[in-house]
Amino acid sequence: MATTEVKYLGLDLKSPIIVSSCSLTADVDKVVEMERSGAGAVVMKSLFEEQIRGEVEFMASAGHSYPEMDDYLHAYIRSNSIAQYAEKVRSLKKAVSIPVIASINCYSDGEWVEYARQIESAGADALEVNLYDLSVDPKTSPVSIEENYLKVVKTIVSELKIPVAVKIGPHFTSIVNFVDRVAASGAKGVVIFNRFFTPDIDIENFRLVPAAALSHEGEYAEILRWTAILSSAVRIDIAATTGIHAPESAVKEILAGASAVQICSVVYKKGPAVIKEFNDYIRAFLEKNNVGSVSQIRGRLNYSTIPDPAMYERVQFMKTFGSLAL
Repeated sequence: MATTEVKYLGLDLKSPIIVSSCSLTADVDKVVEMERSGAGAVVMKSLFEEQIRGEVEFMASAGHSYPEMDDYLHAYIRSNSIAQYAEKVRSLKKAVSIPVIASINCYSDGEWVEYARQIESAGADALEVNLYDLSVDPKTSPVSIEENYLKVVKTIVSELKIPVAVKIGPHFTSIVNFVDRVAASGAKGVVIFNRFFTPDIDIENFRLVPAAALSHEGEYAEILRWTAILSSAVRIDIAATTGIHAPESAVKEILAGASAVQICSVVYKKGPAVIKEFNDYIRAFLEKNNVGSVSQIRGRLNYSTIPDPAMYERVQFMKTFGSLAL
């Protein structure tokens, strides 16, 4: 029988299907159910730097703020937040045997090194670092932003023994170059792509509202393109995520070169039992094609292996459909 076992970040996973960072992975009972359904690993709900800073600013604004008080509040909230997060890591590790990947969302180094150390000490099997800071200052250069990201990665990697993956968004002028530098900074994996909070406008009430939080199935295609390109250009594990609602999409991402596939919205919609559907489909696909393991099909259709790699480069519809007789 074909096996769905894979390696990701040097970890042994019984399945390439990982539940990505979300509120569901903060619930121990839900994570136990995910393991029973065949999840290869779970990524914990993120600890956000901006949330900690926001709490400090809110508490300071509620009273008569002065520098010493602000410093105390910041230290207290930081300490309390990481202590609670570390305890959640320990709770999950006691409850399941699959890898538990911690997650932090940050844009500066410094204090995050200490957070990362405590997360490692609590028993996390790996750390996923979410990097993105929405810059709205026209004087801020892209180079300085990327250099700061890489500084964060290098600092955290240098202090930890557990593997580090970096979760990025698609907003880079040269994604291949940036991911190559992420790999050179010591990260073992890259997660593509983060799905950010986006605003919408309520035209009836003239106000901003959150856009739909869950992804839709069509979003996986852009991830497919970059998985295929990156897997052929950079030596780093790739976890594909966003818009993967069907097991067929997961197989496509693996064929493009993904070491693992992270799912989230489909788990919200169908529950943890959907993980079994993904694993059953992957196993059946392997057996149908007389393949014994996921590693034997990974990257079979990436940028460097297909006859016409320019297919992955095409971005204008004229290039795609211009020669078709309609």
